[in-house]
Amino acid sequence: MTCAAALTVGFGSITAMAEPAASAPVTVAESVRSADAEQYNDAQDALVKGRYDDGFAALDALATAAPDDANVAALQTFYANATADADARAQHSARLRTLSPTLADAVDRAIAVIDDAATETIDFAPTTDGPRTAIVVLGLGLNGDGSMAPELVARLRSAVAAAERSPESPIIVTGGNPQSGITEADAMQQWLVDDGIAADRIHTETTANSTVQNAQRTTALAAEIDVENLVLATTSSHLRRAISDFEIAGADVIGAAPSTPDDLPDLPALAPTARLGMTVDATKILGIPRTY
Repeated sequence: MTCAAALTVGFGSITAMAEPAASAPVTVAESVRSADAEQYNDAQDALVKGRYDDGFAALDALATAAPDDANVAALQTFYANATADADARAQHSARLRTLSPTLADAVDRAIAVIDDAATETIDFAPTTDGPRTAIVVLGLGLNGDGSMAPELVARLRSAVAAAERSPESPIIVTGGNPQSGITEADAMQQWLVDDGIAADRIHTETTANSTVQNAQRTTALAAEIDVENLVLATTSSHLRRAISDFEIAGADVIGAAPSTPDDLPDLPALAPTARLGMTVDATKILGIPRTY
């Protein structure tokens, strides 16, 4: 895995990044009737649920109603890729590039990350770089009393095994969603300390409520503590999506800590049509709004 540049470009319904050689994209909310904005919202709702025919039909209508809206073209490009329609992706990508070269570049890079994360062989014994490599444990919903589910404990055990192999690496625990006043990160930190990890080795990110926010906020925290690359500890079935999110957010993910260190998971490649969650997350990281 290679370092991915941060791709968040902020093309929302209120503000948009200025283009050096072209005008900023006009959003649906600024350019068409509220009924068409509602159609955009309906399209997004259909697409994130995998109802592609409905979503594409709505986006096609919006592209006619608001031909200068770069967000519509970006969604068409992303979801054409998710449905393995290479011709449609090329068509929509070309139109997006005429509207916003910056957003077109970001979408192209994000799609490349998705495709790599979905198919590459994951390194479960990466070469770490001391304090410049952080071991990141992704949170999981706590029980009502603030206790952790066995799946989250398994993630922590894998992180401890990785930490033993790389004793100078800091550990980042990420997760908000408090239960009984305890965040996921707080619960994980306490478990690690009880297991013998030095408290000053642990850094907490206590506000993330999703994998997207895990990726964005942990990447920012890693930069603050001079970390250059990450090893992720999460559930095997969640790993490819997590790697994609972190790379799109700007992290350099060099490998993963398996939930069972002595029994490496078998992670088959994901077909293009099995990458919906990764695609939805990518649109969020790039700042494409879910609603107008």
